[in-house]
Amino acid sequence: MNSKEIEERAYELLGKLNVSSSPVPVEELARELGIRVHYEPFDGDLSGVLLRDQDRTIIGINSRHATVRQRFTVAHELGHFLLHTGNKVHVDREFRVNFRDTTHNTGSASEEMEANRFAAALLMPESLMREAFRRKTTNGFDPLGDHDESDEVIQKLAREFKVSYQALLIRLGEIGLQ
Repeated sequence: MNSKEIEERAYELLGKLNVSSSPVPVEELARELGIRVHYEPFDGDLSGVLLRDQDRTIIGINSRHATVRQRFTVAHELGHFLLHTGNKVHVDREFRVNFRDTTHNTGSASEEMEANRFAAALLMPESLMREAFRRKTTNGFDPLGDHDESDEVIQKLAREFKVSYQALLIRLGEIGLQ
């Protein structure tokens, strides 16, 4: 599945549930899909798990992680749920917010990249990002200019969308706002 198709799937979900503002209510989206989100203090590097059978679907989230990480993990697991219907159990260990390069684009690495792209599009839809970026950068934005000013804009946007600084920075680059 290509990047555009993945983003369209995220936008379809947002549209279906009339989500038009940030921060995106990922737990509510999961509930609307009939998925229960459960928080548990997992050991080690386990970030999240998607369990599904004929009767129910559960997303398990590591409660020891930061809230922004938990939100990204819920969105990531929703990506697996909607994009990778053949997998009954999916476990993520310390996945990266950024996307892997083409040398890792095989098998489950490809599915991880797809789930990450879905999560980024779901949590930071392009239209909402562009509007928020416009509001916060009335004097323009030069990522190579005043570092403090650029950093402040990115931090404000990250707080508004309830995502990590790193995830927001990557998303800005993907949609050409950086």
